[in-house]
Amino acid sequence: MKNERSADILKRIIVLAIGCQVVLTIFIYLFTKRLIYSIILFSAAIISIAGFLLMIKSIDRIFKRGKGQGLFFLAELLKMALIAAVFYPVSRVSETAVLIYILGLSLIVISIMIEGLFQLLRGFASDRA
Repeated sequence: MKNERSADILKRIIVLAIGCQVVLTIFIYLFTKRLIYSIILFSAAIISIAGFLLMIKSIDRIFKRGKGQGLFFLAELLKMALIAAVFYPVSRVSETAVLIYILGLSLIVISIMIEGLFQLLRGFASDRA
């Protein structure tokens, strides 16, 4: 198995997350028949994906330049504040809305796990060839 650049893997994770976001948004609308749930999932997934991109960019900056730890801390603190600020009105909608919001936030984790499974299966396939 040849080495892949980490940038290619990160791009694939983001594309996978966006694909899952679109599919789940449509599925939730078809399943619940409520547009607000689809909007909640979509916004939570955007927060999750944007937070992941911001984290990757900040960590790269810290490792390459040795600077930016304070900026990283501030960015992560603002990200948590945004998640909490969006969570409050979502929690007023319904309990189902809270579960959908959490699903949207965990979408990037699901995408990372799918990419890991893909890499694992690809590693097994290349070992057998």
